Amino acid sequence: MKKLLTLLAIVGMTFSAQAQVSLADRIAEGGIGWLIGSWQAETDDGTTLTLAYSWVIKDRVVAAHFKSSDNESYSLIAVNPDTDEIEQVGYDSQGRKSKGTWGPKGEHPMLKISSKNDNGESQSMAVAFRKIDQNNIEAQIFSVDASGDVGDFSQFSLDFKRKKAKKK
Repeated sequence: MKKLLTLLAIVGMTFSAQAQVSLADRIAEGGIGWLIGSWQAETDDGTTLTLAYSWVIKDRVVAAHFKSSDNESYSLIAVNPDTDEIEQVGYDSQGRKSKGTWGPKGEHPMLKISSKNDNGESQSMAVAFRKIDQNNIEAQIFSVDASGDVGDFSQFSLDFKRKKAKKK
């Protein structure tokens, strides 16, 4: 019995040593922890956009919240244990589901995301984020073609400013 317990303990330690790399580990490896927080931008026509990333399950899952004057979406971001990819899945105020993956675009983190419009047609885009300084980031919007390839040059960009945390 003692040998069996020892064997089980060794097997348990082996499996825990092979645990999957967490999202927090991947964020730290990429040096992109600066993206966590609340951000706000204003478009040329005066529309305010807000974007927030926050931890909802320690080291494992980040929630993303995007809001504009005519749309709002909530998504969850995590490492898929089967593929080791960082995936994002969400829903918006118009009932659409979106799915995407995170990866690099040069030295910047990029989300490649797709959803279906009301006619059932797929729409895709990519957003790469560039840190300007601690309180400012740039979101560069790229086209994605039918085969999933991201364009070489951004179509436009938005400057976001860090929103101050609300006091509780």
